[in-house]
Amino acid sequence: SRPLPHHRSAKETNKKKNASAAAMSAVGSRVVLAEDLQGALFDVDGTLIDSMPQFFPSWVEWGKPLGLTITEDDFYGYSGWPMPDILRDIYESQKGVKVNDDFVQQLLKEYKAIHDRRMKEVGPPAPIAATVAKAREHAAAGVKVMAATSGLRETVEMHLREVGLSDLFPPERIVCAADVAPGRGKPKPDIFLRAAEVAGVDPKRCVAYEDAEAGFEAAWRAGCQVVDVRDFEGYPCPAALKRAMVKERARRSWLQEEDDRPGESSEAQAKRAKLEHEAVNGAAAAQV
Repeated sequence: SRPLPHHRSAKETNKKKNASAAAMSAVGSRVVLAEDLQGALFDVDGTLIDSMPQFFPSWVEWGKPLGLTITEDDFYGYSGWPMPDILRDIYESQKGVKVNDDFVQQLLKEYKAIHDRRMKEVGPPAPIAATVAKAREHAAAGVKVMAATSGLRETVEMHLREVGLSDLFPPERIVCAADVAPGRGKPKPDIFLRAAEVAGVDPKRCVAYEDAEAGFEAAWRAGCQVVDVRDFEGYPCPAALKRAMVKERARRSWLQEEDDRPGESSEAQAKRAKLEHEAVNGAAAAQV
């Protein structure tokens, strides 16, 4: 099907010398032209803030008394997942049992206590300069800027405040996994759809900045242009992350598979994902 006017191929956009967003690190060919750009949606951990190396030791400390082993490669393999889903998957896969939501919440409570203590000991993470520069550039151009993250809200707000980004991302411009229905975190599109909704913009006229495979997929399914910030100059990229990137890029089937609907356009996928998101949230609200 023919793309909408504001979605152009990377080749077309390069010919027009598009300055809107990061063709140098695009995931897929979808590009939003500068004159059509309405929103810039940013993941936080590993995208705006170099917090990933600080999280890993907390995972190891959390798992040790439970008899759980977590390697750095495991850690980067879970990038982008909501924290409750991560803890559930680690526990269930290593213990060979299924656990209920109450048990997961207890695991989360134990993890948060460990991580909060460690953050007081080691201090706040550093901002990632290249991505922060893009966020400020978008804001200065009048583009609506939002955070769209799988992180825990209290941790996200604290980190953004500590690194001096709360002016760009106050609480009302942050959407976290807890703000969408359970089970609808990344790689499902709901976090990005919700961020666009809060900003009052069309997700198909947004560029999403991410560092994790689950986030790339979520943003793509939401209809956004997707940018991999790990390709930015000066991005902190340890060896374990480089290994994860090679594996992820080799198996990126979701970029071609059209969500198991042959012939469906990316615009139709984004519309359907939005309808699914609204239906799930509507059902969740009706149960309250």
